[in-house]
Amino acid sequence: MSTVIEHSSSMLSSLPQTAMTRSVFSHDLIASYLNTDYQINIHNELICLRINHYSQPLAHLLKATQQPSGAIISAYNPQSKLQNDRNNTRAHQLLQHDLCNLGYAIIESLHKDSVEQWPIEKGFLAIGLNLNDARSIGRRFNQNAIVWINSDAIPRLILLN
Repeated sequence: MSTVIEHSSSMLSSLPQTAMTRSVFSHDLIASYLNTDYQINIHNELICLRINHYSQPLAHLLKATQQPSGAIISAYNPQSKLQNDRNNTRAHQLLQHDLCNLGYAIIESLHKDSVEQWPIEKGFLAIGLNLNDARSIGRRFNQNAIVWINSDAIPRLILLN
């Protein structure tokens, strides 16, 4: 089962305790995901995507590619366990290979935790990727979460466990 987080980081502390206890993820880990800047470069313009925030450049990208959805997926630090650069680079290359073999247009992304508790991670925005396949790929790379984007161009955090 996966969970969609559709609230801002400021709302995280106001969640009922029962909602938090059902998650296998800590409050701090979810807050880190919510406070991350997901950066992509579109036509030499750096676009910063935030969870639950509309992005006009992202809306233009979806329209230009005639795709209704996409997902940002990383292969770095599976299950939020820090890996060395070599392991992360290898996993990133495997993710790129898998996404390309599946025929998705991809744009490399950088994920920067705004409070700098986590090192910068690389990932990919896969354009046209549907939610079920995005979940499957995220799980294949042992990720706790993915960022899902549908036609409204609002990135949403999807917890995978």
